[in-house]
Amino acid sequence: MINDINSSSMMLQMRSMADMAKTKNTALDINNDGLPGTASVNKMAETESVDFGSLLKSAVQQVNSMQQVSGDLKKDFISGKEGVDLAQVMIATEKSSVAFGAMLEVRNKLLKAYEEVKRIRV
Repeated sequence: MINDINSSSMMLQMRSMADMAKTKNTALDINNDGLPGTASVNKMAETESVDFGSLLKSAVQQVNSMQQVSGDLKKDFISGKEGVDLAQVMIATEKSSVAFGAMLEVRNKLLKAYEEVKRIRV
């Protein structure tokens, strides 16, 4: 089954997927500050305040939706649904994996900061 794959058509599919990834917005909106969903420094002065809890909740929901899309694509590919190719599945899986890893790192940093604040004597 794998030997039947035409390498030139696979390369064309991968190039078209790369082009689509460059032109489309990703599910996780990242600005110049590198933080999901936050306003840039210039826009920050115009807004009143940013609620940290809602920002964190929004980021977690975005990562969750990326993982659900990835899971749905995997199921569609395994079941042989038309229009779903391996490159699409792999790209969605990697995007969700990277987003989840970034979310874990943020969580670890937050826990470390919380523990440091907890150790401060008043």
